[in-house]
Formats: sequence, C-alpha cells, structure tokens
Amino acid sequence: MVVLTHDGVGGPGIEVQVDESKFGKRKCHRGHRIEGVWIFGGVEIADERKCFLVKVPNRNRDTLCALIKKHILPGSIIRSDGHPSYKKLDEILGHCYEHEVVVHDHNLVDPVTGVHTNTIEGTWNGVKINVPVRQRAEKHVIGHLHEFMWRRQNAGRLWEALLDALRSVRHV
Repeated sequence: MVVLTHDGVGGPGIEVQVDESKFGKRKCHRGHRIEGVWIFGGVEIADERKCFLVKVPNRNRDTLCALIKKHILPGSIIRSDGHPSYKKLDEILGHCYEHEVVVHDHNLVDPVTGVHTNTIEGTWNGVKINVPVRQRAEKHVIGHLHEFMWRRQNAGRLWEALLDALRSVRHV
C-alpha cells in the first residue's frame, strides 16, 4: 500500500467521507465484469481537502477498519455509504470516531440528517478523469494516485512545491 498524506486526515469534529472505487476496464469492451484494482480513499470536508488514496486487496471490514485507524485521526466524523463493511463501524473502532451513513439504495443525500458522500464520489471522478483507461492497471494506477494527492496537497503552489522537492532531493 502506497499513500501520500500529511499526518492523517480529519480530526476532532472534522467530517471525512470514505468510499472505495474500482479502477479498471471491461475486457474487450464487453460485458459488465471489470478487471482492475480496488482503491479505498477518504477526503476531509475542510478548506485543505486533505485526502488519502490506498490500493487495497479487498473491501472487507478488517481491511477498511485498519486503514481508517491508520489514516483518519481520532475524533473525526466518518461518513460512508451503506456498504456492508461499514456496518457497526463505531463499535469496531471503539468510540474514537462518530459514524454516519447514507444508504444509496434509498437516497444520495439522507433527507433527515443531510449525510452524503458526494465529495468523495466527486474526488473519484477527479482522479479517474486524468487516468487513461489503458493505465488503470495496478502497475500504473499508483503513480496517478500519487500525482493527484500531490497536486491536491500543493494546490495553489505547484511550482514552488516542485522546486522544494527538487531542492530536498539534491541535498539528500
């Protein structure tokens, strides 16, 4: 698993939307089965919009809970869809996080609580739009994820960040 983040996303009272998405393509452009790689990610709903994107071997509860503990700071409000791996998440993670769910089979935005995962869904679109279909294989997608996170982390100062990175490599 390769990740580029700060010291974690979220924090006390900060909302973090989580979701998983498959990067791949249909074989011979036929049928519904998509071959590719699963990516789990989270984006905080704050001015910085810090995020993490991680390749995962599967989407089971143990895998996703371990990544939540690793990349999301305690005290965060985690918002997810109704995927079975997120059921009873607050019990599994202890009471370090608040967990809110929107069930997409019923609504995209919960009409009572206002809970949604639109920001992480939009993030997937932002990542995938810049990844050619032929490069959605496991060996290529990681580089694209790194680029997206680096650009997000350095938004508004890309040139300066590139120069800083080059200076740090030269001094190593």
